[in-house]
Amino acid sequence: MNTIKIKFAFLSIGILLFSNHVFSQNDEVSARFSLPRIALIDIEPAVDNSIYFTIVPSNKSGASPQVKETSNKKLWINYSSALASTQNSRSIFAEISEGVLPEGISLFLETSSFIGSGKGNMGQPTDKISLTNQPKAIITDVGNCYTGDGINNGHSLTFSIDISDYSILYSSEESTFTILYTISDY
Repeated sequence: MNTIKIKFAFLSIGILLFSNHVFSQNDEVSARFSLPRIALIDIEPAVDNSIYFTIVPSNKSGASPQVKETSNKKLWINYSSALASTQNSRSIFAEISEGVLPEGISLFLETSSFIGSGKGNMGQPTDKISLTNQPKAIITDVGNCYTGDGINNGHSLTFSIDISDYSILYSSEESTFTILYTISDY
């Protein structure tokens, strides 16, 4: 009787092993994923993203001239970033790359906190900066992210000018200059 139980046990184990081997099949497929490093920025709206300021004389003698933004347009900076695995973050810089501000005038740029439909580790805006021909950070700690595209996505850019020194401010024709934005690993 013990022999029959042992034979039955071996037969049962054999059937299980055989059925598992016959009726179960595995195969493997390799899957690969590649994401290159990405560092892209864009200013919105894409069409005519110029800002216009006018200095208007006061209509009262002894009063200071007034600075007016005649374009009344809000610009947005959009960006996408994919970092290398050994990299912590990026920054976005702004500078005057072409043209010269008239003497006695200061141009300021203020960047808002992130707004929009993007995802990831968005950058942090810096304090209001005075734009010069030297790059200055406007957004720091940009991680792996995208802001979304178009207006109302990313960070709004607010420009203002100030008459910083009346003693060297002279009447002039229209002054045009270009502001360059750079996303950098530094």
